[in-house]
Amino acid sequence: MKLALLSFFVSITVTLVGQTTQWKLAFSLPMKINQAKLDQLNNIYTIHKGEVLKLDSYGKELNRYSNKLIGDDVHIDITNPMKVLLYSPDQMQIFTLDSRLGEMNETINFFRDGYEQISLVATSHSNGMWLYDPINFVLIRLDDKLNEDRKSLNIAQLLRLQLYPTDVIEVNDKVYLTDPAHGVFVFDIFGNYVKKVPIKGIEHLVINDGRMFFFEDQTLKTFRFVDSSIQEVPVDLGSVDFVWVNRNRIVSLNPKGINIYQAIR
Repeated sequence: MKLALLSFFVSITVTLVGQTTQWKLAFSLPMKINQAKLDQLNNIYTIHKGEVLKLDSYGKELNRYSNKLIGDDVHIDITNPMKVLLYSPDQMQIFTLDSRLGEMNETINFFRDGYEQISLVATSHSNGMWLYDPINFVLIRLDDKLNEDRKSLNIAQLLRLQLYPTDVIEVNDKVYLTDPAHGVFVFDIFGNYVKKVPIKGIEHLVINDGRMFFFEDQTLKTFRFVDSSIQEVPVDLGSVDFVWVNRNRIVSLNPKGINIYQAIR
């Protein structure tokens, strides 16, 4: 399994934000999917072959969105459950979905809007969004009217690196950009470079409570931004392809389907 940046604990007792938290398996769902994520309300989103399913906290299907144009290489951002972003890098299009997975607005086509290439998209504050332009190696922020309101310097020139980022996310007035070959780069809300977290091999960013969670040599570890400390979580993950977490639940993807774990405090 490729290393991923994760927030993940399974069926053990660990210390989390000053509390002792135990996780137990709530239920499993046999299904063939590529991704599985949780929103803030414990709803589950799955993606497979151009189809997005939204399941409730018990695994019952709520809504379905199908669009064969998006394919399997699609990014879904559920930071705001009322405004889900579905981005197809191949098509350079964003589909904005409401809480029922209905299309909200006209599809955003970055090629039509004059961009040569946009590889990554993420939700930003005040109904904005961040884009990553791999041709010019810049982060671009669009406001709620889709106008550019800020842009980073050329990151490749600034850091003197050849970059191939795989994920971007905004959390608590910071923007995080991960390149598996180099580490995680942190920017402020204006797109100014702040620092580098030298943890390599990270493809998917999940950041909670001031911590990054990641796998290394099949071992779960946590990185704390406040003091740069790294800790191991002694847990046997088994065969896991993808993991996502919110404050109360964990969803893990394996070849047979998904497992949902519930926090018990």
